[in-house]
Amino acid sequence: MNKHKKKAFASVRTKYYKVDKAYSVLDHSNANRNGFTCSANVNPKLSMNNVGLYAKGYKSGAEALNQACARYKDVTGKKTRKDFNLLFEHIVILSEQQYVKIEKKYGDVKAKQLLVNYLRKYAVQIKKEFGFEPIGIDLHLDEGRYEEGRFVRNIHAHVSFFNYDFKNKVAPLRHLMTKGKNSKSRTNQLNPNFEKMQDIVANTFKPLGFERGESKNVTGREHLQKEKFVKEKLNEMMQTVEVLNSRNQELESQLTLQKHKSDQLSNEIQIQETKKSWLESKISNLTNMADELELAIKKRCKKTLSFISRKVANTYKSPTLKR
Repeated sequence: MNKHKKKAFASVRTKYYKVDKAYSVLDHSNANRNGFTCSANVNPKLSMNNVGLYAKGYKSGAEALNQACARYKDVTGKKTRKDFNLLFEHIVILSEQQYVKIEKKYGDVKAKQLLVNYLRKYAVQIKKEFGFEPIGIDLHLDEGRYEEGRFVRNIHAHVSFFNYDFKNKVAPLRHLMTKGKNSKSRTNQLNPNFEKMQDIVANTFKPLGFERGESKNVTGREHLQKEKFVKEKLNEMMQTVEVLNSRNQELESQLTLQKHKSDQLSNEIQIQETKKSWLESKISNLTNMADELELAIKKRCKKTLSFISRKVANTYKSPTLKR
């Protein structure tokens, strides 16, 4: 049975962050919802039910982280590096169905206080087992989704740790990354250290009626679902690629056709420009001939007028008398 199908499951997811993301993560998880980030599935009417509990009386996880960094510098003599995974976040997820039973049995206020107490026990146990320094606990009772008109809460808590063991003076996280080998000398599918954290959360909340969700390496179901999902997405991508390739070939054919038409138009334009130049040359020659003809006519007219004048003059000239 999948842990999400169990009616009383308790599980934990872990993530780690460098300094560039750590403070925004702590701001998001702040129980008071006073940060610049906020989940889209938050029901503001329920935010007053959230609880924040931080190290040494600090008001937020960010303040507690600042203090842890300062303490780290005092112990090691140097600041945390930018590539150092300083925040180790555990998201403890609890079945709402089981929590509703606890609320009915003890009442809302006492049920919430019980949950905070057990979350504190979980943080202490993680420190004892692995050495991580607890920073704070942010219990969220205002996130969830609507189902048939009812708001189903996603009961969870952000339990934050500083990635340093001040007693042994080591950063525990890097030592947790090795999966190790099983009895058959094969690499474990899941990291046994993180599996142990699942055991710790289950054992911690067992007195409240919660059970451990089934491990991924027990059923392998989620792995197969992910593999199927990846294959389906890959097939969808291949189909999309085929469609895009077909469309690309079509566009290339259209482009080739348009280029052919463009070349034809370019040739036609060149021919017309040649004809235009020839016509302009002929027009220029005809214009010159017209000018010459007009000038010749004018000159010819002057000669004719001069000839007529002389003829008229000779006609009316008085004859010379002989003595």
